Amino acid sequence: MSAEPVSSGVRAVLDAPRGRRFSRPGAPAAAPLTREQRLLIRMEGNPRVAHRMEHGELPAWMHVHAARVAERDSPTPEGPRKPSTTPDRPQAPTVPRPRSAPDDSPIRHRPERPPLPRRPRRPHSHRKPRRFGWRLTGYTLAALAGALAHHLTAGLL
Repeated sequence: MSAEPVSSGVRAVLDAPRGRRFSRPGAPAAAPLTREQRLLIRMEGNPRVAHRMEHGELPAWMHVHAARVAERDSPTPEGPRKPSTTPDRPQAPTVPRPRSAPDDSPIRHRPERPPLPRRPRRPHSHRKPRRFGWRLTGYTLAALAGALAHHLTAGLL
């Protein structure tokens, strides 16, 4: 190898960190700077921009509060206030009371009906309820027969 000087393009590629030396054809390029980012770069020496970069942007409620304080502290006009005048409205015509009609009697109440009879309590399913009496009797007799058979055959073995 010879000790020839390396061009600046090759030097930039070799100085780049591993994995970023070459562009990939399918990979998206670096995202372009937004308008806000470009303006912040241009206004780098501004003390307000430096404060904003250090402390972040003010929340919206602080802007609203500052506007309310400015509105409240605005100078009031000198001299007495004039009372607000209400617009003159024509007097509303009076309407006479309606005359009573022959069918204006009190409302007739219906006689109260007795309450409907309550339905008897029953299962909510539409099947006939099962009876457990015969099944319980059958299981009991089977268990007793098995115990008796075991007792009788235990002596034979």
